[in-house]
Amino acid sequence: MVQRDIEVKLLRTLVAIVDECGFARAAQALHVTQPTVSQQMQRLESIVQAPVFQRDKRPLQLTPVGRELVAHARRVLMLNGEVLSKLSAIQSDQSFSMGCSVHLADGLRNMLGRLAAERPHLRCAMTTGLSSALADRLALGELEAALLLGTRTPRSEVLGRLRLAWFGDAPLASGKSFPMAFVSERSALSVRIIDTLAEHGVAWHSVPWCSDPLSIRASVQAGLAYTALPADTHHNHPSLHPTPAQVLGPPPEPLLVHLGFSATAGETVREAARAVARATLSDLPLVPL
Repeated sequence: MVQRDIEVKLLRTLVAIVDECGFARAAQALHVTQPTVSQQMQRLESIVQAPVFQRDKRPLQLTPVGRELVAHARRVLMLNGEVLSKLSAIQSDQSFSMGCSVHLADGLRNMLGRLAAERPHLRCAMTTGLSSALADRLALGELEAALLLGTRTPRSEVLGRLRLAWFGDAPLASGKSFPMAFVSERSALSVRIIDTLAEHGVAWHSVPWCSDPLSIRASVQAGLAYTALPADTHHNHPSLHPTPAQVLGPPPEPLLVHLGFSATAGETVREAARAVARATLSDLPLVPL
């Protein structure tokens, strides 16, 4: 038995004729000439070995074979679209590992929601940490990209400057010094805090129970210490109270935000990381350069 196959474009033309109510309008919709539409229908009828339209009827009407064929044609066109969509998704699928400074982590919620809606096939294995530690992992090739606060790497792009503000409402110690909470001397934010306090002659001492950003935030929320954080942090954490300007003086100057890449990150990863970075920073108090 001779194998007979129907080309998808013939079925698409058939459906266009039915939907557009005629050969001429179908030709316009498909951006071809009317003779081309007529030739395609002749080809289709030769394949199914039966007339598709009752050409002696006006307006144009389908034959019983034509009605059955249109029903199947719509299903074939839908399946064809689904197959192409799936293949396109596989080809455009992007998977990479990326780090994010803990001080920028409030933007991750918005990032995840936005990318799920706008780029559902983008797969990002995200990890958070101090920028200095993330930079080390970039150098080792353990991460392909990282969103860094105040930390520059050999392969990095500047995205803007993060506005900072003082947070906390804690009593002075007996020696008239302010209790300050920050992570370590390797943190660019900690260095900026210390330099700012020194510049304005503010006496301070470090609280001993803070070893990570979560414990820092907890100590500030508990009224036990002060710190500097992104200027709008209290919007996501209402129990964090901005410190009045007269208490600690001017806030630290904004810190540069960098997007760093590993030595092996290709342009596909770079573009995907830029999309993640834009979504993460979209609602943070970033000052353009």
